[in-house]
Amino acid sequence: MFVSDTGLFPARSSDEMDLTKRFEEATAYASVNVNTLEPHKLYPIVRVKRITTKYGPTVVLTLCIAENNVQVFLSKRYSDVVSDADIDAINSKAVSLHLVYKGVCESSKLYLLAIES
Repeated sequence: MFVSDTGLFPARSSDEMDLTKRFEEATAYASVNVNTLEPHKLYPIVRVKRITTKYGPTVVLTLCIAENNVQVFLSKRYSDVVSDADIDAINSKAVSLHLVYKGVCESSKLYLLAIES
């Protein structure tokens, strides 16, 4: 049992604690658009995950910006080149990589990104 401001509650199971932590993590990360990143600055990649949105599969990068974690959704042309092995290497901390926003291509108007160590 544990005590809260409103009284006694049964002790939480590890599944409930895991769900609580996952909810906290889900609300802890703000999503930012790539074009809001400062050009040519290295943003540490904290975590990578592959998800499916209503637009199809994509990759989400969790970046560290000013000691806060934010999420950036990669466009299809970038998410298509990220392999499961890349995701595992980054998430296991086997490699330490950074996302760099390079600006907008003048002719295509596409956002230009790079991954650097």
